[in-house]
Amino acid sequence: MDELGVVKLAEIALFGNVFSYHKSMIIMTWIVMAILVLMAIITRKKINLIPSRIQSLFELIIEFLDDITVSTLGKKDGRKFLPLICAVFMFILLSNWISILPNIFRFFGAVIAAGANMFGSELVTFTSWATLEVDPSAWYSFLIKFPNIEEPTKFLATDLGLSIMILIIAHTYGIRQNGIGNYLKGYMGDVWPTTGFWKFIFFLNPFLYMNILGEISNTVSHAFRLFGNIFGGGMIVVIVSSLIHSVIVPVGLLAFFGLFAGIVQAFVFTMLTVTYIAQQKA
Repeated sequence: MDELGVVKLAEIALFGNVFSYHKSMIIMTWIVMAILVLMAIITRKKINLIPSRIQSLFELIIEFLDDITVSTLGKKDGRKFLPLICAVFMFILLSNWISILPNIFRFFGAVIAAGANMFGSELVTFTSWATLEVDPSAWYSFLIKFPNIEEPTKFLATDLGLSIMILIIAHTYGIRQNGIGNYLKGYMGDVWPTTGFWKFIFFLNPFLYMNILGEISNTVSHAFRLFGNIFGGGMIVVIVSSLIHSVIVPVGLLAFFGLFAGIVQAFVFTMLTVTYIAQQKA
């Protein structure tokens, strides 16, 4: 609890300057990507005409996202963007869920320790009605002391990086669909002339700056929506776990903020991604 909210940054010196970075965020991001690649390789090698449970789960996710992208972008563009949409959804979902593992280990460790105490084990002692101490020599002590795992999406840098990536992809798509001229005209507003002399004083058009500000706001809100929900949910679980740890694990909060909120936020971010891309098509 004393270190709650403390951000531990590592430093690296490059070209005479010192840069700070969050080591945990980088490590966990690469771990999530490695897990996704490994899952893809294993699933790809075991594709059968009669799908297994894992294959059926992936097919269900892909079909669900395919329906969304095709209905929003059309069949041609929807299928083109489907791999991106699936990758974004799976990355965010796994990033949101990966922090659940320590709580699961601690829960089972606490259950085993409480059972051992009931059967007279001297390696487990209760310091209060909701707190127990486990001797390090007990084989299950590592479960209770399992280290925390931080979600990559709990860091604003990850969420903002994803949002900026979507911004670049969406506007690149808009330019390719409409041409650079029509794309730029979209920022002028319907009441501002875009022919003749008026095109040379485009910088006086207030709609230009309002539209640019709107795009920036969409990108920032896209990132902060995911960041706020994951960070806030994680803080609630950490605080409650610290207050009633070892025996009483906040299973309800873990299920809501970890599983339910994790999949909801992944779905919301993915839906907004499809919506932002579709807005550039018109």
